[in-house]
Amino acid sequence: MNIAQRNRIIVAASLFSILLASATIFGPTVFLIGLAGIATSFVVEFLNSKLRKEKFDWTSFAITPLVITLLTTPTIISQVWMVVVATAFGVFFAKALFGGEGKYIFNPATVGLIFIALAFPVYVNNFFDPVAGEATTQTLATIFKNTPNTIVENFKILDLLMGNYAGAIGTTYKLGILILGIVLMVLQITDWRVPVTFLGGYFVLSLINFLGKGYGANAFVYALYSVLMGHLLFSAMFVATDPQTVPLYKKGRWIYAAILALITWMIQNIWAFNPLAPNTEGTIYSITLMNAVVGLIDVATVPKVKENPVMEELEAWLNTLKCCHSLS
Repeated sequence: MNIAQRNRIIVAASLFSILLASATIFGPTVFLIGLAGIATSFVVEFLNSKLRKEKFDWTSFAITPLVITLLTTPTIISQVWMVVVATAFGVFFAKALFGGEGKYIFNPATVGLIFIALAFPVYVNNFFDPVAGEATTQTLATIFKNTPNTIVENFKILDLLMGNYAGAIGTTYKLGILILGIVLMVLQITDWRVPVTFLGGYFVLSLINFLGKGYGANAFVYALYSVLMGHLLFSAMFVATDPQTVPLYKKGRWIYAAILALITWMIQNIWAFNPLAPNTEGTIYSITLMNAVVGLIDVATVPKVKENPVMEELEAWLNTLKCCHSLS
């Protein structure tokens, strides 16, 4: 087992831990959703490896379906085929066609989620309120966007961290997301620069927005609440940090995450194109968009090679050899 395989196992175990926690909030049916996605991913990746005559990597198929499961609604159990479609579409078009693990450009989970979000918007925007025990189209993110005072006055930070409210399967239990995300950063499985810059940039933009609206000192509290809304924290810790789709160099990762924060904030807060249909979950779109420009960021941030005396001596020696060869 190499380091990449070990890292994938740890990430998959972390995602499954969040799924376990979500089962205590939304019920055990979330495991059926996850199982449908994992089985689909296994089949697609296994067939892909056979067609390419490559050895099947048993550590490569679990992460994408778990991310898709955790970013979907609990009510999707009645249309569980949508998870199958999202997983198959994402794994095949965004991963298998590019050559499989370690070769893809776009995050397969976001590609699959965007597909079902555009194709079946009614189903993916129907959530479940575990307190009221009924389906709802309102999440804390949508309420916060329209009337942030309602959330700040009725929910404490601890309430948001514990996750007992309507939302996606794996994005409401934010305490677990934070702990596991930090563990992955400490183990250097994910680069801390991406989530810290992503979340920090989003916080600053929200702070400026609330200050501009006259919230005064309370703007800091409202900005903090905005970071704990919707998919943002989960996406910053587990999706935007995919080592295959982030820039290669440190400087590029700062730039990538900063632009990611800007685009996400704009999608979720500026209603310039359709004020009647605000998008409260822009992370899957912004991450996919930034995946497309990672190559450009890499080219622009290639670190300069520092002057090395040993390399200079070697180059001089090679030039001497060339000179002697030409004289002979």
